[in-house]
Amino acid sequence: MRGRHRYARAVRRAVATVPYYRERYAATGTLPPLTREEAELRRHLLMPLGSALLARRDPGRPAAEHVAELYEALRLAGHRTGGREVYEVAPALRDPVRAHGTDWRVVLANTAETVDPAEATEAGRSVTALPTPARGALVVGGSGQPADPAAAGAEAVERFALAAAARTRPAPGSLWYEPWLGHLGGVPADCGELHLNTARVHARLLDGATVLTLLRRRRPTLVHVRPEGAGSFAPAVCPRHGVPTLGRTP
Repeated sequence: MRGRHRYARAVRRAVATVPYYRERYAATGTLPPLTREEAELRRHLLMPLGSALLARRDPGRPAAEHVAELYEALRLAGHRTGGREVYEVAPALRDPVRAHGTDWRVVLANTAETVDPAEATEAGRSVTALPTPARGALVVGGSGQPADPAAAGAEAVERFALAAAARTRPAPGSLWYEPWLGHLGGVPADCGELHLNTARVHARLLDGATVLTLLRRRRPTLVHVRPEGAGSFAPAVCPRHGVPTLGRTP
């Protein structure tokens, strides 16, 4: 019930304050699904009125918000984070964040561009030392993940996009992650179902298609977005835990 109220508020707020949704609702009386391509093309219209900063002045999403979202997804998937470091595989380094009793760090993906230390020294440049996951740490990644985190005593946590989950069932303990939407849920080991982070995302069927509304996202505001692979899933309830999930369609 609370999730439906949050969803209704998000839709009303979008229609009242976001140019893209105001235009759509005025023209059709509905808010049709939003694809990734359209969101990227019309990103400036997805900002609430008065919040459309110039790109060079936009500081981006706060690191604390990103970390909170990742923390919640890990909890949904059954991972304990207290007292252990968490490393996220990323294409670029960022400053560590201390939150939820944990240090949150970044480890570079194999695909990241790096500078050879010897060459940098010869050129008179300094190079920041690349972090190495500590023993017992969680390493959250997927494609481009560093080779064999377990070799250093760390535990690998796999991320998947819905398009990949449509082809292969996600591994127990993995996280649902869309690069343009963030960490949206997790797969607990004891049920194997894709649990939604209902504090941050609402899923519903719209004209037979599964769409998502990000309840806390403002810049950009994302209502009725349809990620790749959504056609293979529909809102459901976990038979073991009784909480909202995305289940496979027949």
